[in-house]
Amino acid sequence: LPENAPGDFFVDTTCINCDSCRQLAPAVFAEGGGHAFVHRQPATAADSRHALQALVCCPTGSIGSLGDDRPAEVMDDFPLAIEEPVY
Repeated sequence: LPENAPGDFFVDTTCINCDSCRQLAPAVFAEGGGHAFVHRQPATAADSRHALQALVCCPTGSIGSLGDDRPAEVMDDFPLAIEEPVY
């Protein structure tokens, strides 16, 4: 998508605007024009981890990374607590 900030993480045109990525990584993803996009590339290790969590959770596989990121590294983070005791 043209709105994506330059860098490794991106959202493609298959995004259905489900809000998952914005919930998991609000510092990285934003909403625009009926879809999500990368409004800022991850600036910290925590931002990168949250972006990878969003990549793993994306129901349409619309989030990608051109970097050397390893999504499998965040699999043990799940299930994520939403609010105790909800996961």
